[in-house]
Amino acid sequence: MNSSPRTTLWRHRDFRLYWTGQAIDVLGSSLSTVAIPLVAVVTLHASAWQAAVLAAAQKTPPLLLSLPAGAWADRLRKRPLMIATNLGCAIAMATIPLTASLGRLTLPQLWLVAFTIGSCQVVGMAASLSYIPHLVPSDQLLQANSKLASANTLADIGGPALGGVLIGLVGAARAVTLDAVSYLVSAWCVLRIRTPEPPPQPRAAERSLLREIREGLAYTWKHPVIGPLVTTNAITSTVLAGTNAIWIVYLVRELHWPPQTFGYVMAIGASGGFLASLTAERLTDRFGAGPVMISALALAPASQLPLLLAKPGLGGQLAVGCGLFVQLFGAVTHGLTQRTVRQSACDPDMQGRMQATGQWTAFGLRPFSTILAGAASTRISLHTILTIGACLLVLPPVRLALTPLRSLRPIAEPAR
Repeated sequence: MNSSPRTTLWRHRDFRLYWTGQAIDVLGSSLSTVAIPLVAVVTLHASAWQAAVLAAAQKTPPLLLSLPAGAWADRLRKRPLMIATNLGCAIAMATIPLTASLGRLTLPQLWLVAFTIGSCQVVGMAASLSYIPHLVPSDQLLQANSKLASANTLADIGGPALGGVLIGLVGAARAVTLDAVSYLVSAWCVLRIRTPEPPPQPRAAERSLLREIREGLAYTWKHPVIGPLVTTNAITSTVLAGTNAIWIVYLVRELHWPPQTFGYVMAIGASGGFLASLTAERLTDRFGAGPVMISALALAPASQLPLLLAKPGLGGQLAVGCGLFVQLFGAVTHGLTQRTVRQSACDPDMQGRMQATGQWTAFGLRPFSTILAGAASTRISLHTILTIGACLLVLPPVRLALTPLRSLRPIAEPAR
């Protein structure tokens, strides 16, 4: 891992294709996160409840499908699965501008499209994340994940802005066409990859999908390296889901922010994630994987202080933006490092189930924490809820510091 000089992956033809496909896919998805809700609200005049159903349709697939998706990713070759899910997303997305042009677009269709795309993305993500260790050498996994994260954060910055421009020019429904095209381009890039993918491990015919899911859960949660990382991610994700559900309400009602301010603040925060994608590899090389992960997690509770102490006005807005910058810098740094550690530590025939179990564990409690935070807001102040969330974010770095991972230095180093 610490060999020098290290070959850049930009010279790796197949990784460039993979990165390009993923970057274009994420950019298109960032655009549609703005366009699809606007299609519902502006074109179809959706009520608040109907818009909430649309959001639920997008968020339900990870909870329902992550575990079977991981088992499928271990049973099948990953590259064809990635291509198939991209094509499925392209077809589903293309139905929106098509039916809109015919005057037949309906809210139930939009809900179905959102659920279909979310489902395909869950399966495609399980295959995609478990494919990376087959595509690049183990000592370049962190570099690969860092470059992919830089594409994601740039898309988070530019996607909504691009979506706003296109929506203004051609309308929300037609703007969705670009996302459909992005899925086709992503599939084409994956199709052109030449690196041979080893066949899946043979399995006995009587082995059921449910049994393989249980094996994936047991393997992931009991693994001395992967288990603590997955449970730590779950705590962080659950707490942030609850606080993120009410922080915008707090900023509007308590700090009197104008709506346009959110775009500027989110851009500041996303730039923190982009900086992390450029520096995570160097930080890990210098300080070690374990110390970097613990330190990055410790930034989360600290980053909440500007939000809790902010006052109305420009100064408070800048403070919250800086806090979000720090939060996303820590989140992306930790996310890149822990994902690479998990990929390196995992057995090849368990990669899909391990990734899916991690996703299911992290996302599974999000809806419940969101509902809990909303219910609590009817009885206690929003500031109190955010304070409780900041205190709970102290638990993940403490949890990780109490494991042998605190001394993990090279990412490929096995657990002791």
